Amino acid sequence: MRQRRHILDLTQQELADLVGCARITLRRIEAGALKPSKELAKILLEKLGSSLTKGDEWLQFARGLSGLPLQSISLPPKPNSNLPASLTTFIGRKKEQSEAINLISKHRLITLTGSGGVGKTRLSLKVGEQILGNYVDGVWLVELAPLLDPLLVPRVAAIAIGLRDEPQRPVIDMLRDYLLGKEMLLILDNCEHLLDACAHLTNTLLKSCPQLKILATSREPLGIMGEAIYRVPSLGLPDLQQLLNTFRDFESVKLFEERAQLAQFDFSLTLENASSVAQICHRLDGIPLAIELAAAKVGTFSTRQIAKQLDDRFSLLTEGNRTALPRHQTLRASMDWSWGLLTESERTLMRQLSVFAGGWTLEAAQTVCNGNVLKLTNSLVKKSLVVIDQEMGRYHFHETIRQYANEKLVDAGESDLLRDRHLEYFLNLAETAEPHLIRPEQIEWLPVLDADYENLRSAFEWSLSKESAESSLNLCKALGWFWIIRCYWLEGLNWTTKALAKPAQNVNKNEKVARVKALFTNAQLNWQVGNREQMQSPAEKSLALALEVSNKKDTAIARFVRGSALRLRGDSNDHALLLLEKSFAAFQELNEPFWQARSFRMLSFLLADQGKLRDHHVYQKTLEFGRKAGERLTLADALSDYSDWLFRINQVHEAKQYVEESDKLYKQIGAEKSSANSLLLAGIAWVNGDYPKARSMYIELKERLALLGDRDTPARCMNLLGLLAMDEGNLQEAQDYFEQALAMGQGIWNKIYMALCLIEISNLRYHQGKLEEFKRNFREGLFLKNYFTEYDKAYILMIILGPLYLQKPECAARLLGIINNYDKEDYFQFSPIEKRYCGSAEAHARKVLGNAAFESAFAEGQKMSLDEGLDLALKTVEEM
Repeated sequence: MRQRRHILDLTQQELADLVGCARITLRRIEAGALKPSKELAKILLEKLGSSLTKGDEWLQFARGLSGLPLQSISLPPKPNSNLPASLTTFIGRKKEQSEAINLISKHRLITLTGSGGVGKTRLSLKVGEQILGNYVDGVWLVELAPLLDPLLVPRVAAIAIGLRDEPQRPVIDMLRDYLLGKEMLLILDNCEHLLDACAHLTNTLLKSCPQLKILATSREPLGIMGEAIYRVPSLGLPDLQQLLNTFRDFESVKLFEERAQLAQFDFSLTLENASSVAQICHRLDGIPLAIELAAAKVGTFSTRQIAKQLDDRFSLLTEGNRTALPRHQTLRASMDWSWGLLTESERTLMRQLSVFAGGWTLEAAQTVCNGNVLKLTNSLVKKSLVVIDQEMGRYHFHETIRQYANEKLVDAGESDLLRDRHLEYFLNLAETAEPHLIRPEQIEWLPVLDADYENLRSAFEWSLSKESAESSLNLCKALGWFWIIRCYWLEGLNWTTKALAKPAQNVNKNEKVARVKALFTNAQLNWQVGNREQMQSPAEKSLALALEVSNKKDTAIARFVRGSALRLRGDSNDHALLLLEKSFAAFQELNEPFWQARSFRMLSFLLADQGKLRDHHVYQKTLEFGRKAGERLTLADALSDYSDWLFRINQVHEAKQYVEESDKLYKQIGAEKSSANSLLLAGIAWVNGDYPKARSMYIELKERLALLGDRDTPARCMNLLGLLAMDEGNLQEAQDYFEQALAMGQGIWNKIYMALCLIEISNLRYHQGKLEEFKRNFREGLFLKNYFTEYDKAYILMIILGPLYLQKPECAARLLGIINNYDKEDYFQFSPIEKRYCGSAEAHARKVLGNAAFESAFAEGQKMSLDEGLDLALKTVEEM
């Protein structure tokens, strides 16, 4: 239905209006979550399927009562393109589409510019779809957002249009020669961080390829001759006309509108100003005088300008009613009046309380401030200057009052002293909470840090202004696990990077120890977002410094992080093994169950990589350590690992039970990053034949983790989406996903993962009928053969079964014998997804060869090594 709707260029809403149902109904049908009624199915068939015969069979299929009718659907021819199918409806932008298309008709290079998030990419893709038929050789998207190295820009462009490296030939020359006679549009997306490289590539190609056109998106122009620049505006406001009357029901909004009409008689709430008016009322905390003073400014400023200037509200909100009392003529006068009514002790506390951001507890105020805090706070609450949240036991100012009191704090020369006390208190709070975050009581301590996170941010900012780096470094270590659990990965990286960049000032041992902890925190945060290379340096420095100045526990943690970094990069495995073994032994001696569990988990992964540990009890042992630690994140990870192993031995139901237990633990602590669980649940849906659910889960996970800064898992999701599309027979879709995975994987995955991805693409090439590309990709994928683990080698043989078993059943039988040696219950298990060709290969080989010949070939394979299997596979591929 989605495919045919796109052919007719209908949005979900337009189709819903056409057939007379709700848009949510169509969305659920397209997602595979709902089957249409008989009546709705008939209407949909009439509107979308007029060219389809066997209407009754299609109705049965639509309602889930029969299989897909045996009929090939004639679709209109479509030019070559790798433009991705839209996952959400494209809204509006008719004017922008028309203007961009007009520019493309006149110029050869058009750059869509604008701020981040304004929609440049979505507009470029929509424009590409609209003019696809104008280009004989298609419209091709080159995604540059994941790319970090400018030297790789030509290579990624070549991969995007389907080219592969040619030995001894520069990629730019290959691109230029290929595009020389092509009538094509290239879309270079997200150029801003690679401007020089994109400008050079664009200039070279446009000069050499007269029929080529390029549409670029960037936050700033490329800056080369002939470039036409189109600035993409923000989206227009939604149609709120039906909501304006409800909007007026809010007292603060009604007050603003009525007072504004006194200053400008024709003022009224409109679609254009409703958002700004709401922002003004909110930022002024609903204070009537402040709202009246703001409304009086509409004769001079737009509501948007008023909202923008509220950061300096005491200068803006002046010149009120001249006949009113002086304290009602300006916001500052009003605050001055209230201030004048306070005792000196109350003024002192008001000033000092303004150092808190986002509120405070009574304990915090008593530690940071002077005087009888309990009595004076009670007085300020009564005077409506301080607001109390009885349920939470917290206090806060309205922002207007806090700004005023903070000005008084600065004027009194007390700001630095109070901020020092504030920093000391919240550093102590973070350090007190830290050990509890890796124990069962973490569930009680996480909300404590949540409630004061604005204060912790404020303390961090102040710590970075100090001459010594010690306090900022200690905050990095104390908040490390909080950032990881709460998925504040990018923010934590930003703080730790700034803290580590501070120069050492008369470095003492305490500061060095703090630096050790900040370094391994920085490394672990890089790990979370998939920055495997970026984690190497801080991990190495942390260990070197720990060996010099730190205690046994910190040194063991630094060894664990350094060993993990080496293992994740895929090299120096002997060194990594030594580091992880030492860290595990130290944690056992120190009786640190949390760190025992984490180090044993990583050590087990490394031993499995090296083929030295295959016993499945490792998963149960990891789970045992996790339960002993009692900390939910580690236990959830261990349960996830165990459920993954159960899935691999095809105990799908049991796997689902354990992964659901793992998810409950993640949710208890608010850790929504459980990518392993999402991948596993998607895999379970896949093997159960629920392809739409698996696809939606991979896409959701990719988008969610990309927002959190993770670059590794989204690339893997694209790779898995490619495999899933192949299983469904959607080869072009699979190619798009694989190429995106390769582009995203540049600079993230190690070379072995990239090699495996190439071999998966070779499988695709075979099924596309591109035999030479199939052979070349397979050869390229084996270029790191000597570095593959036994798992890698066995997995490659399982991939290549897909192309081989139909044409070379005897070879397939031998490969199955080899694979069988490495896929036993007491050995490392391959998942049903990884083994997806094995069943078909065996059935076909037995049918063609007969049972006796199959068993003979299978037995021969059992005597062969994995390396011999790879040699056999390569030889067979070359002969095809």
